[in-house]
Amino acid sequence: MKSVSRNFISLFLSDTVSRVLGFLATVYIARILTVEGFGLVHYGLAFLSYAMLLTNPGVTTIGAREIARDRSNTRIVFEILGLRVMLSVVVLLLCTAGLLLVPGDPATKRIILIYFVLLVPFSFLLEFVFQGREEMEYIGVSRILQSAAYVVFLLVLVHGLENLVFVPVSYLIAYALATAFLLFAFIRKYHCLRIRFSMRFWRELLIVSTPVGLATIFNQAALMLPPIVLGIFFAKEVVGIYSAAYKVIIMVLIIERVFHYISFPVLAKQFASAPTKLASTFSLLSRIILAITIPGAIGGSIIADRLIGSIYGTGYESAVVVLQILLIYFMAAPLNSIFGYGLVAVNKQHRFLFVIAITAFLNAVLIVLLGIKFNAQGAAAALAISEGVGLAIMNRELKKTVTFTSIRHGLKPLIAALVMGIGMFVLRIFPLWIIVVAGLVIYCVMAYVLQLFTPEELQNLRKALTV
Repeated sequence: MKSVSRNFISLFLSDTVSRVLGFLATVYIARILTVEGFGLVHYGLAFLSYAMLLTNPGVTTIGAREIARDRSNTRIVFEILGLRVMLSVVVLLLCTAGLLLVPGDPATKRIILIYFVLLVPFSFLLEFVFQGREEMEYIGVSRILQSAAYVVFLLVLVHGLENLVFVPVSYLIAYALATAFLLFAFIRKYHCLRIRFSMRFWRELLIVSTPVGLATIFNQAALMLPPIVLGIFFAKEVVGIYSAAYKVIIMVLIIERVFHYISFPVLAKQFASAPTKLASTFSLLSRIILAITIPGAIGGSIIADRLIGSIYGTGYESAVVVLQILLIYFMAAPLNSIFGYGLVAVNKQHRFLFVIAITAFLNAVLIVLLGIKFNAQGAAAALAISEGVGLAIMNRELKKTVTFTSIRHGLKPLIAALVMGIGMFVLRIFPLWIIVVAGLVIYCVMAYVLQLFTPEELQNLRKALTV
């Protein structure tokens, strides 16, 4: 329990700091580069995200799972490094050739090419090792280092639209620094670092990891599809509007990242040594996540206009409705992630792939249909609808292996959040910080009255999160 508590606190605090820094960087770019420049940056990032998926076909997830079960397994680390280096070189060469051969705006191609260079440090990123070992403090430090360096380089190098090229340069340098820190920490801990090239082991690893890799590719490809579709059919300003709202969601989705990183190794170990505890763990995780995401979505919808105005200033008013729609996605995404990687933890990665494939296909179809018809608002609606459908299917698939209660735990948080929402709406004439604080107080009072968690249930938290 001490390990889980330490990991949760360290990762939550570090992720909060890094997300805040990253968000400040986003706000700075949005204000300095205008909507068009902001859209171009995220257009390039979308291509990078696709390329990164090809260099990591699920092997780090499997690596984290196996290290969680056997901390002394260093061979898998060296084999994964070798595979990722080889894939990164191949993908980088192919992407560079594609940029040179395909006609397009030279400035846009230059931005995308600089982002592609980031594939080199990405291939050496060792987050999965420290996740498997449940040593999240190393991951936390690397993320803070990356975000802080990114902000510093942006402030020094980017002062207007004419400095646009230095945005991806700053991102590349910051990412390389974070990667170097984890490499240094790994060498200090293991006193060695090797890159093994073994076709036989790679083949075995890819057989196991391919379902996870394909699921990740489908999922991330679907998430990054809106900027691509909007960038093709509309002006870059529309991409900027969508990206502005989506960046707010990325900020608050810290809950998804933290709970996934913390729970995955715990679930993997429980499945291997104490499978009877899985039901209570999944049930508890469901209750905690719903108690956070439901009030977050309702409260966020009420203050969306004030939030967008405070963060981005003028020119981003259209992002308000986009944000309100994406908050529906925010309610489903963390729970969907826990259930999905829960399937991987219990060796059901093929079912994980099945659900993600359905969700991604639905998402792609809806983004094209709704995105073209309703631009940024349609793309946001497509993401929210597909994520809700995916959650329902993922919940059903996981319960074929582990019997636990989940979605019905959202009733009490929903009642408490609705009361909170009424109070926040009445207080809309006051400054934003007063509305937020009042909302938190109202929700906490209602949570106590409705007994979202009884003292006995809180006491059982220790038992549920230990092997």
